Amino acid sequence: MGVAMEKGARLRDVAGRAARHAAARRAVSAGASGKRAQTQALLLEAGRELFAEQGIGATSVGDLCSRAGFTRGAFYSNFADMDHFVRQLAEREWEQMTDFVRQAVDEALPDSAERSPASSDDEVQHALEILADRLLLAMPVSREFYMLQNEFVSYILRNQEHAQGLRRSYEAFKASLREVVVTGLGAIGRECMLSADDMTELLFAAAERSMRTALMVGREDQLTALLDRSLPVMLTHMSRPRES
Repeated sequence: MGVAMEKGARLRDVAGRAARHAAARRAVSAGASGKRAQTQALLLEAGRELFAEQGIGATSVGDLCSRAGFTRGAFYSNFADMDHFVRQLAEREWEQMTDFVRQAVDEALPDSAERSPASSDDEVQHALEILADRLLLAMPVSREFYMLQNEFVSYILRNQEHAQGLRRSYEAFKASLREVVVTGLGAIGRECMLSADDMTELLFAAAERSMRTALMVGREDQLTALLDRSLPVMLTHMSRPRES
C-alpha cells in the first residue's frame, strides 16, 4: 500500500505545482486587471517554494522578488509587508488543501456495494482496511506540505495578533478531513468513539508524525509508512458499531 500511496502523492504534488505555475502565467495575456492577479500568484508561488526550502524567517522580500522575477516595488504594490504576504499565502494554501480533500471524498468513501454495516469481525476489519486505504488518498502527504504546515503553525504561534484569519482557514481544512472520517465510518455502519474533532486531530497527528519520521531519516519515499501501519489499527480501536 505504501509504495502506491507515495507515488500517488508525488504525482499529485508535481501536477499541483505545474498547474499553479501554468495558471499564474496564463494571466500574462489577460490585460491590466489580470496582470495584478498574475503578479500576486507568481509571488505567492515563489513564497511557497522558498518557505518550504528555507523557512519563513530566512526568506526576505528580495528573495521572493528574485525567485518570482519582479522588483520590490511589485511586491509592495500587492502586499503591505511580509506579514501580510505570509497570511495571504497560508490562507490560500489551506483553502486549496480543503478543496483537495473535498474533491477526494468520493475516492475516500466505500463503493455503493460496500455501504452496509459489516457483521462479522473479518468483514469489519476488511471494511476498515478499505476505508484506511481511501483515507490515505484524501490526505495531502508530501515533503513540501509537511514543511509548509510547520512553517505556518509556527508563524501562528509567534504572531497571535495576525492569526485569526489563518486559524479560520486551518480549521476549515481540518473540518474537511473530519467530514471524510465521519462519513466514511458511517458508510460502513460505524461511528467515532471519541468526538469527531478529537479523532480527526489524532489521525492528522499520525499523518504528521509519519511524514516527520520518514523525513528525519532521509526516506522521502516512505512518507506514509507509519500511517500505513497505524491507520487501520486506529480506525479499529477508535470506532464502534453505530447505534441504531
